Amino acid sequence: MIRRVVNKNAQQCIPGGDMFRVLVAVLLLLLSSCASTGGSSGDGESAAEINVRLGLGYLQQGRPKLAIDNLKRAIELDPKLADAHHYAAEAYRQLEQYAFADEHFQKALKLTPNDSAVKNNYGVYLCDRRKYAEADKLFVEVAADEYYRAPAEALENAGICARKAGDDVLAATRFREAAEFDGKRARTLYQLADLSHEAGEHFNARGFIQRYFSVAPANAPSLWLAIRIEKALGNDEEIREYAKVLHRNYPDSKEAKEFKQFWATQ
Repeated sequence: MIRRVVNKNAQQCIPGGDMFRVLVAVLLLLLSSCASTGGSSGDGESAAEINVRLGLGYLQQGRPKLAIDNLKRAIELDPKLADAHHYAAEAYRQLEQYAFADEHFQKALKLTPNDSAVKNNYGVYLCDRRKYAEADKLFVEVAADEYYRAPAEALENAGICARKAGDDVLAATRFREAAEFDGKRARTLYQLADLSHEAGEHFNARGFIQRYFSVAPANAPSLWLAIRIEKALGNDEEIREYAKVLHRNYPDSKEAKEFKQFWATQ
């Protein structure tokens, strides 16, 4: 769900463990250089900017507590560095320290009021705080930004938020809009399959789950959903095929246990 920052709903390249440790070591050397020279590193980066990069790296590694240490240092060095406030806000959001998250989101938005990446992440924050209508409005605004490179992500976030709000009709609309921008987003396709199944549109559900399997590996939830869809369509042969994969690859999953209970009643 996030540009420039990876949160629990986001997609982005994350440095591997060894690579990230090397990056940290190099950046720490640059920070030492900045401290000794009193300003920027040899390539023009300031100590504040290097701390932002370190913080972002930790955030992408799923370590928001460590990210905050660097981002607080960056803000001390340069209080007007919008990215430092943006990433700090996201780190605090992940830690559910919402007062701090809101403070830094507000500062980031004040410094860069037209930054759709910040708005997208702020929309996720608003949804966490159950401000569903405000979040949806912001996601739609982000998706309409012709310069924003991930409109499908913003609309997918809107769909997820609508489901949290209990509005499956709006959720389906937002996921379909997301699919129009990017028809290969696995999470969007899964959600559309699930929503279609719940609405009794089982042929549509089958189409979406098959599209999901064409772009993402099967996992326990998607296999269990496929089984329920085929059950609704009366296709026992497909049920058995999906069940074989489920029990072979995920024998201890709650979905495999649910299938056993389901099959015992047939």
